[in-house]
Amino acid sequence: MSDQTPKKITVTDGGPYRVEEGVSINDHDGNPIAVKGVYFMCRCGGSKNKPFCDGTHNSNNFNGQEFASKDTAADRRDSYIGDGVTIYDDRSRCAHAGNCTDNLASVFKLGTEPWVDANGASVEDIIRVIRTCPSGALSYTTSDNGDPEEAGSGPSVIVAVDAPYQTRGVLVESGDGQPYDLRERQALCRCGGSRNKPFCDGTHWYIGFKHQMGDENGAG
Repeated sequence: MSDQTPKKITVTDGGPYRVEEGVSINDHDGNPIAVKGVYFMCRCGGSKNKPFCDGTHNSNNFNGQEFASKDTAADRRDSYIGDGVTIYDDRSRCAHAGNCTDNLASVFKLGTEPWVDANGASVEDIIRVIRTCPSGALSYTTSDNGDPEEAGSGPSVIVAVDAPYQTRGVLVESGDGQPYDLRERQALCRCGGSRNKPFCDGTHWYIGFKHQMGDENGAG
């Protein structure tokens, strides 16, 4: 992350995400979505103007209560030490996208314990796959100081297909005014159902949340 003051996304009480001016928003292909100044992103899952809020949260019994912890990633994560790389796993932020188990099963072993084998592939392949983790639940270091290594980008939001908002280089602030720990990659719930709000916990898969930019329930 940059040493400069990061741009901020604020979780409003029972309502949408308030996104500061200067945070770009893009569709799943990386195409920019036109916005001016501050904008508000739906988090109840019901807006007819997705990804933007249209006030539906006021009438669909949306429960916007936040449950995610505000301790640091260093306190939450497990470490798996390999030859030349250490893999960090923060289960409390996993969005269950499956990029890791689908693309490097020799390292990320679904259904086994321990589920991470840091010597199961080359360092280069491990880094390549970890960088595709949208939530930042997986990170890595190749140095001895323990700090996760990130390819800094943003500040930006990607509206993933049928999936959470993928943020880059943005600070997320709780509705009580307290910030969550600053991380380069995060996945914010937009289906309304996560039990780890404001972060995605994979619930969108189970409730059948659907939205792709340009569809009949989109903003495109």
